[in-house]
Amino acid sequence: MTVSKSEFARTWLEQFPGSERGTAARLADAVMLVSHDALYRGLRTLLDETLATRPESDMDRPIALYAEREVETREAKGEYGLEYSEVLPFFPGTEEGRAAGSGVPPIVIDPRDQEVGSEGAIANFVTGYQRLHRDLALSHPGPDTLRERRASHIVVVTDFIGSGQRVWEMIEAFWRVATIRSWDSYGRIRLAVVAYSGTEAGLDHVRSHHSQPSVLVVHACPTLWSSFGGQEQKDVVTLCRAHPRKHQTPLGYGNGGALIAFGHGMPNNAPPVLHSRKGGWLPLFVNRSALAADQQFPADNADALAERARSMLRLRAAKRFLDDPLKRRWVETMLVLAALLDGARSAAAASARTRLPIADVEQILVFTEIAHWTSPRRTLTALGRRELRRLQLRRARTVVLPSTEQPYYYPTQLRAR
Repeated sequence: MTVSKSEFARTWLEQFPGSERGTAARLADAVMLVSHDALYRGLRTLLDETLATRPESDMDRPIALYAEREVETREAKGEYGLEYSEVLPFFPGTEEGRAAGSGVPPIVIDPRDQEVGSEGAIANFVTGYQRLHRDLALSHPGPDTLRERRASHIVVVTDFIGSGQRVWEMIEAFWRVATIRSWDSYGRIRLAVVAYSGTEAGLDHVRSHHSQPSVLVVHACPTLWSSFGGQEQKDVVTLCRAHPRKHQTPLGYGNGGALIAFGHGMPNNAPPVLHSRKGGWLPLFVNRSALAADQQFPADNADALAERARSMLRLRAAKRFLDDPLKRRWVETMLVLAALLDGARSAAAASARTRLPIADVEQILVFTEIAHWTSPRRTLTALGRRELRRLQLRRARTVVLPSTEQPYYYPTQLRAR
């Protein structure tokens, strides 16, 4: 069942005039729901990849894990006397000289506001991962432990990268530690970021840091801009600007328009129409909490994939074919081709549109280019368009998915040789 057809969304939808209700339903259904299990499974896969892809000389060295958190800054004056916020070293007093000490706590709570955000869930995950890999992972170590254990990577772990500013500042905080800059210059340590999801703009911002951190992401984040196009996008944006009335950031912080909700909550980059209570508005995700929506989270990846196949390809019976690896890969490939046809021009954009992991999309794009379905510029070729047309013609009748006995063009071109 889609979110818009659930009891969970009924009160929220009833606030909209009849003329807007269809648009609101499509907005609700576009939100990517990420359960705790999916979040932790995705982050664990990326950390395992980080461990496994290091040089042979680093295999016996641990990686240092830090949950994303807000870092300390101070007001400073730059060129022409302009004031700006200067990021302070992650370990206090280490901007110069040899860093030493036991480090900082993983979570800092303001005594005036006891609310714990996503950093609490991520810190718990880091603790669990460290217990699973005691010899290969360190949880929030200080300079002394980093030096003693000879950590190969400092990894910032987060659920979501929106504007990218907070993660960028955390990387900058580590970079402001003189000892870490020295280790980096000798190739003794690397900075990295592992996130479940992120917007393209946010990921680009983090990668722009002069330390050149590696950035691994499971899924690109669907947004108002990647999930809708043409008149439908205009209608959805108009809806977001209208409800709740006079909100200062109607499209989310930084106009991010993020359409994602985790088991522990929704980011502030999401449109307030989904989570704000301003002016008596009844939100879908109350105070950005997704707790009330737990029954709507997909049970597994097959559920989410089947829903995308229904919405993008109109394949109503897709789920029963997804247990077959050949047929599943064909469905995934058709989804990527449909995303490119809708204007996606990168693996991240196609991931956001299809909800497929970025790594899977990148692999599919390699295959489709070999098969001459897509060009190096990530556009559909005549052959690619022909395969999508074939799907459109068949879906009106009984859909015949590829099999070993009756393969489509796709498996004959892309099967192992």
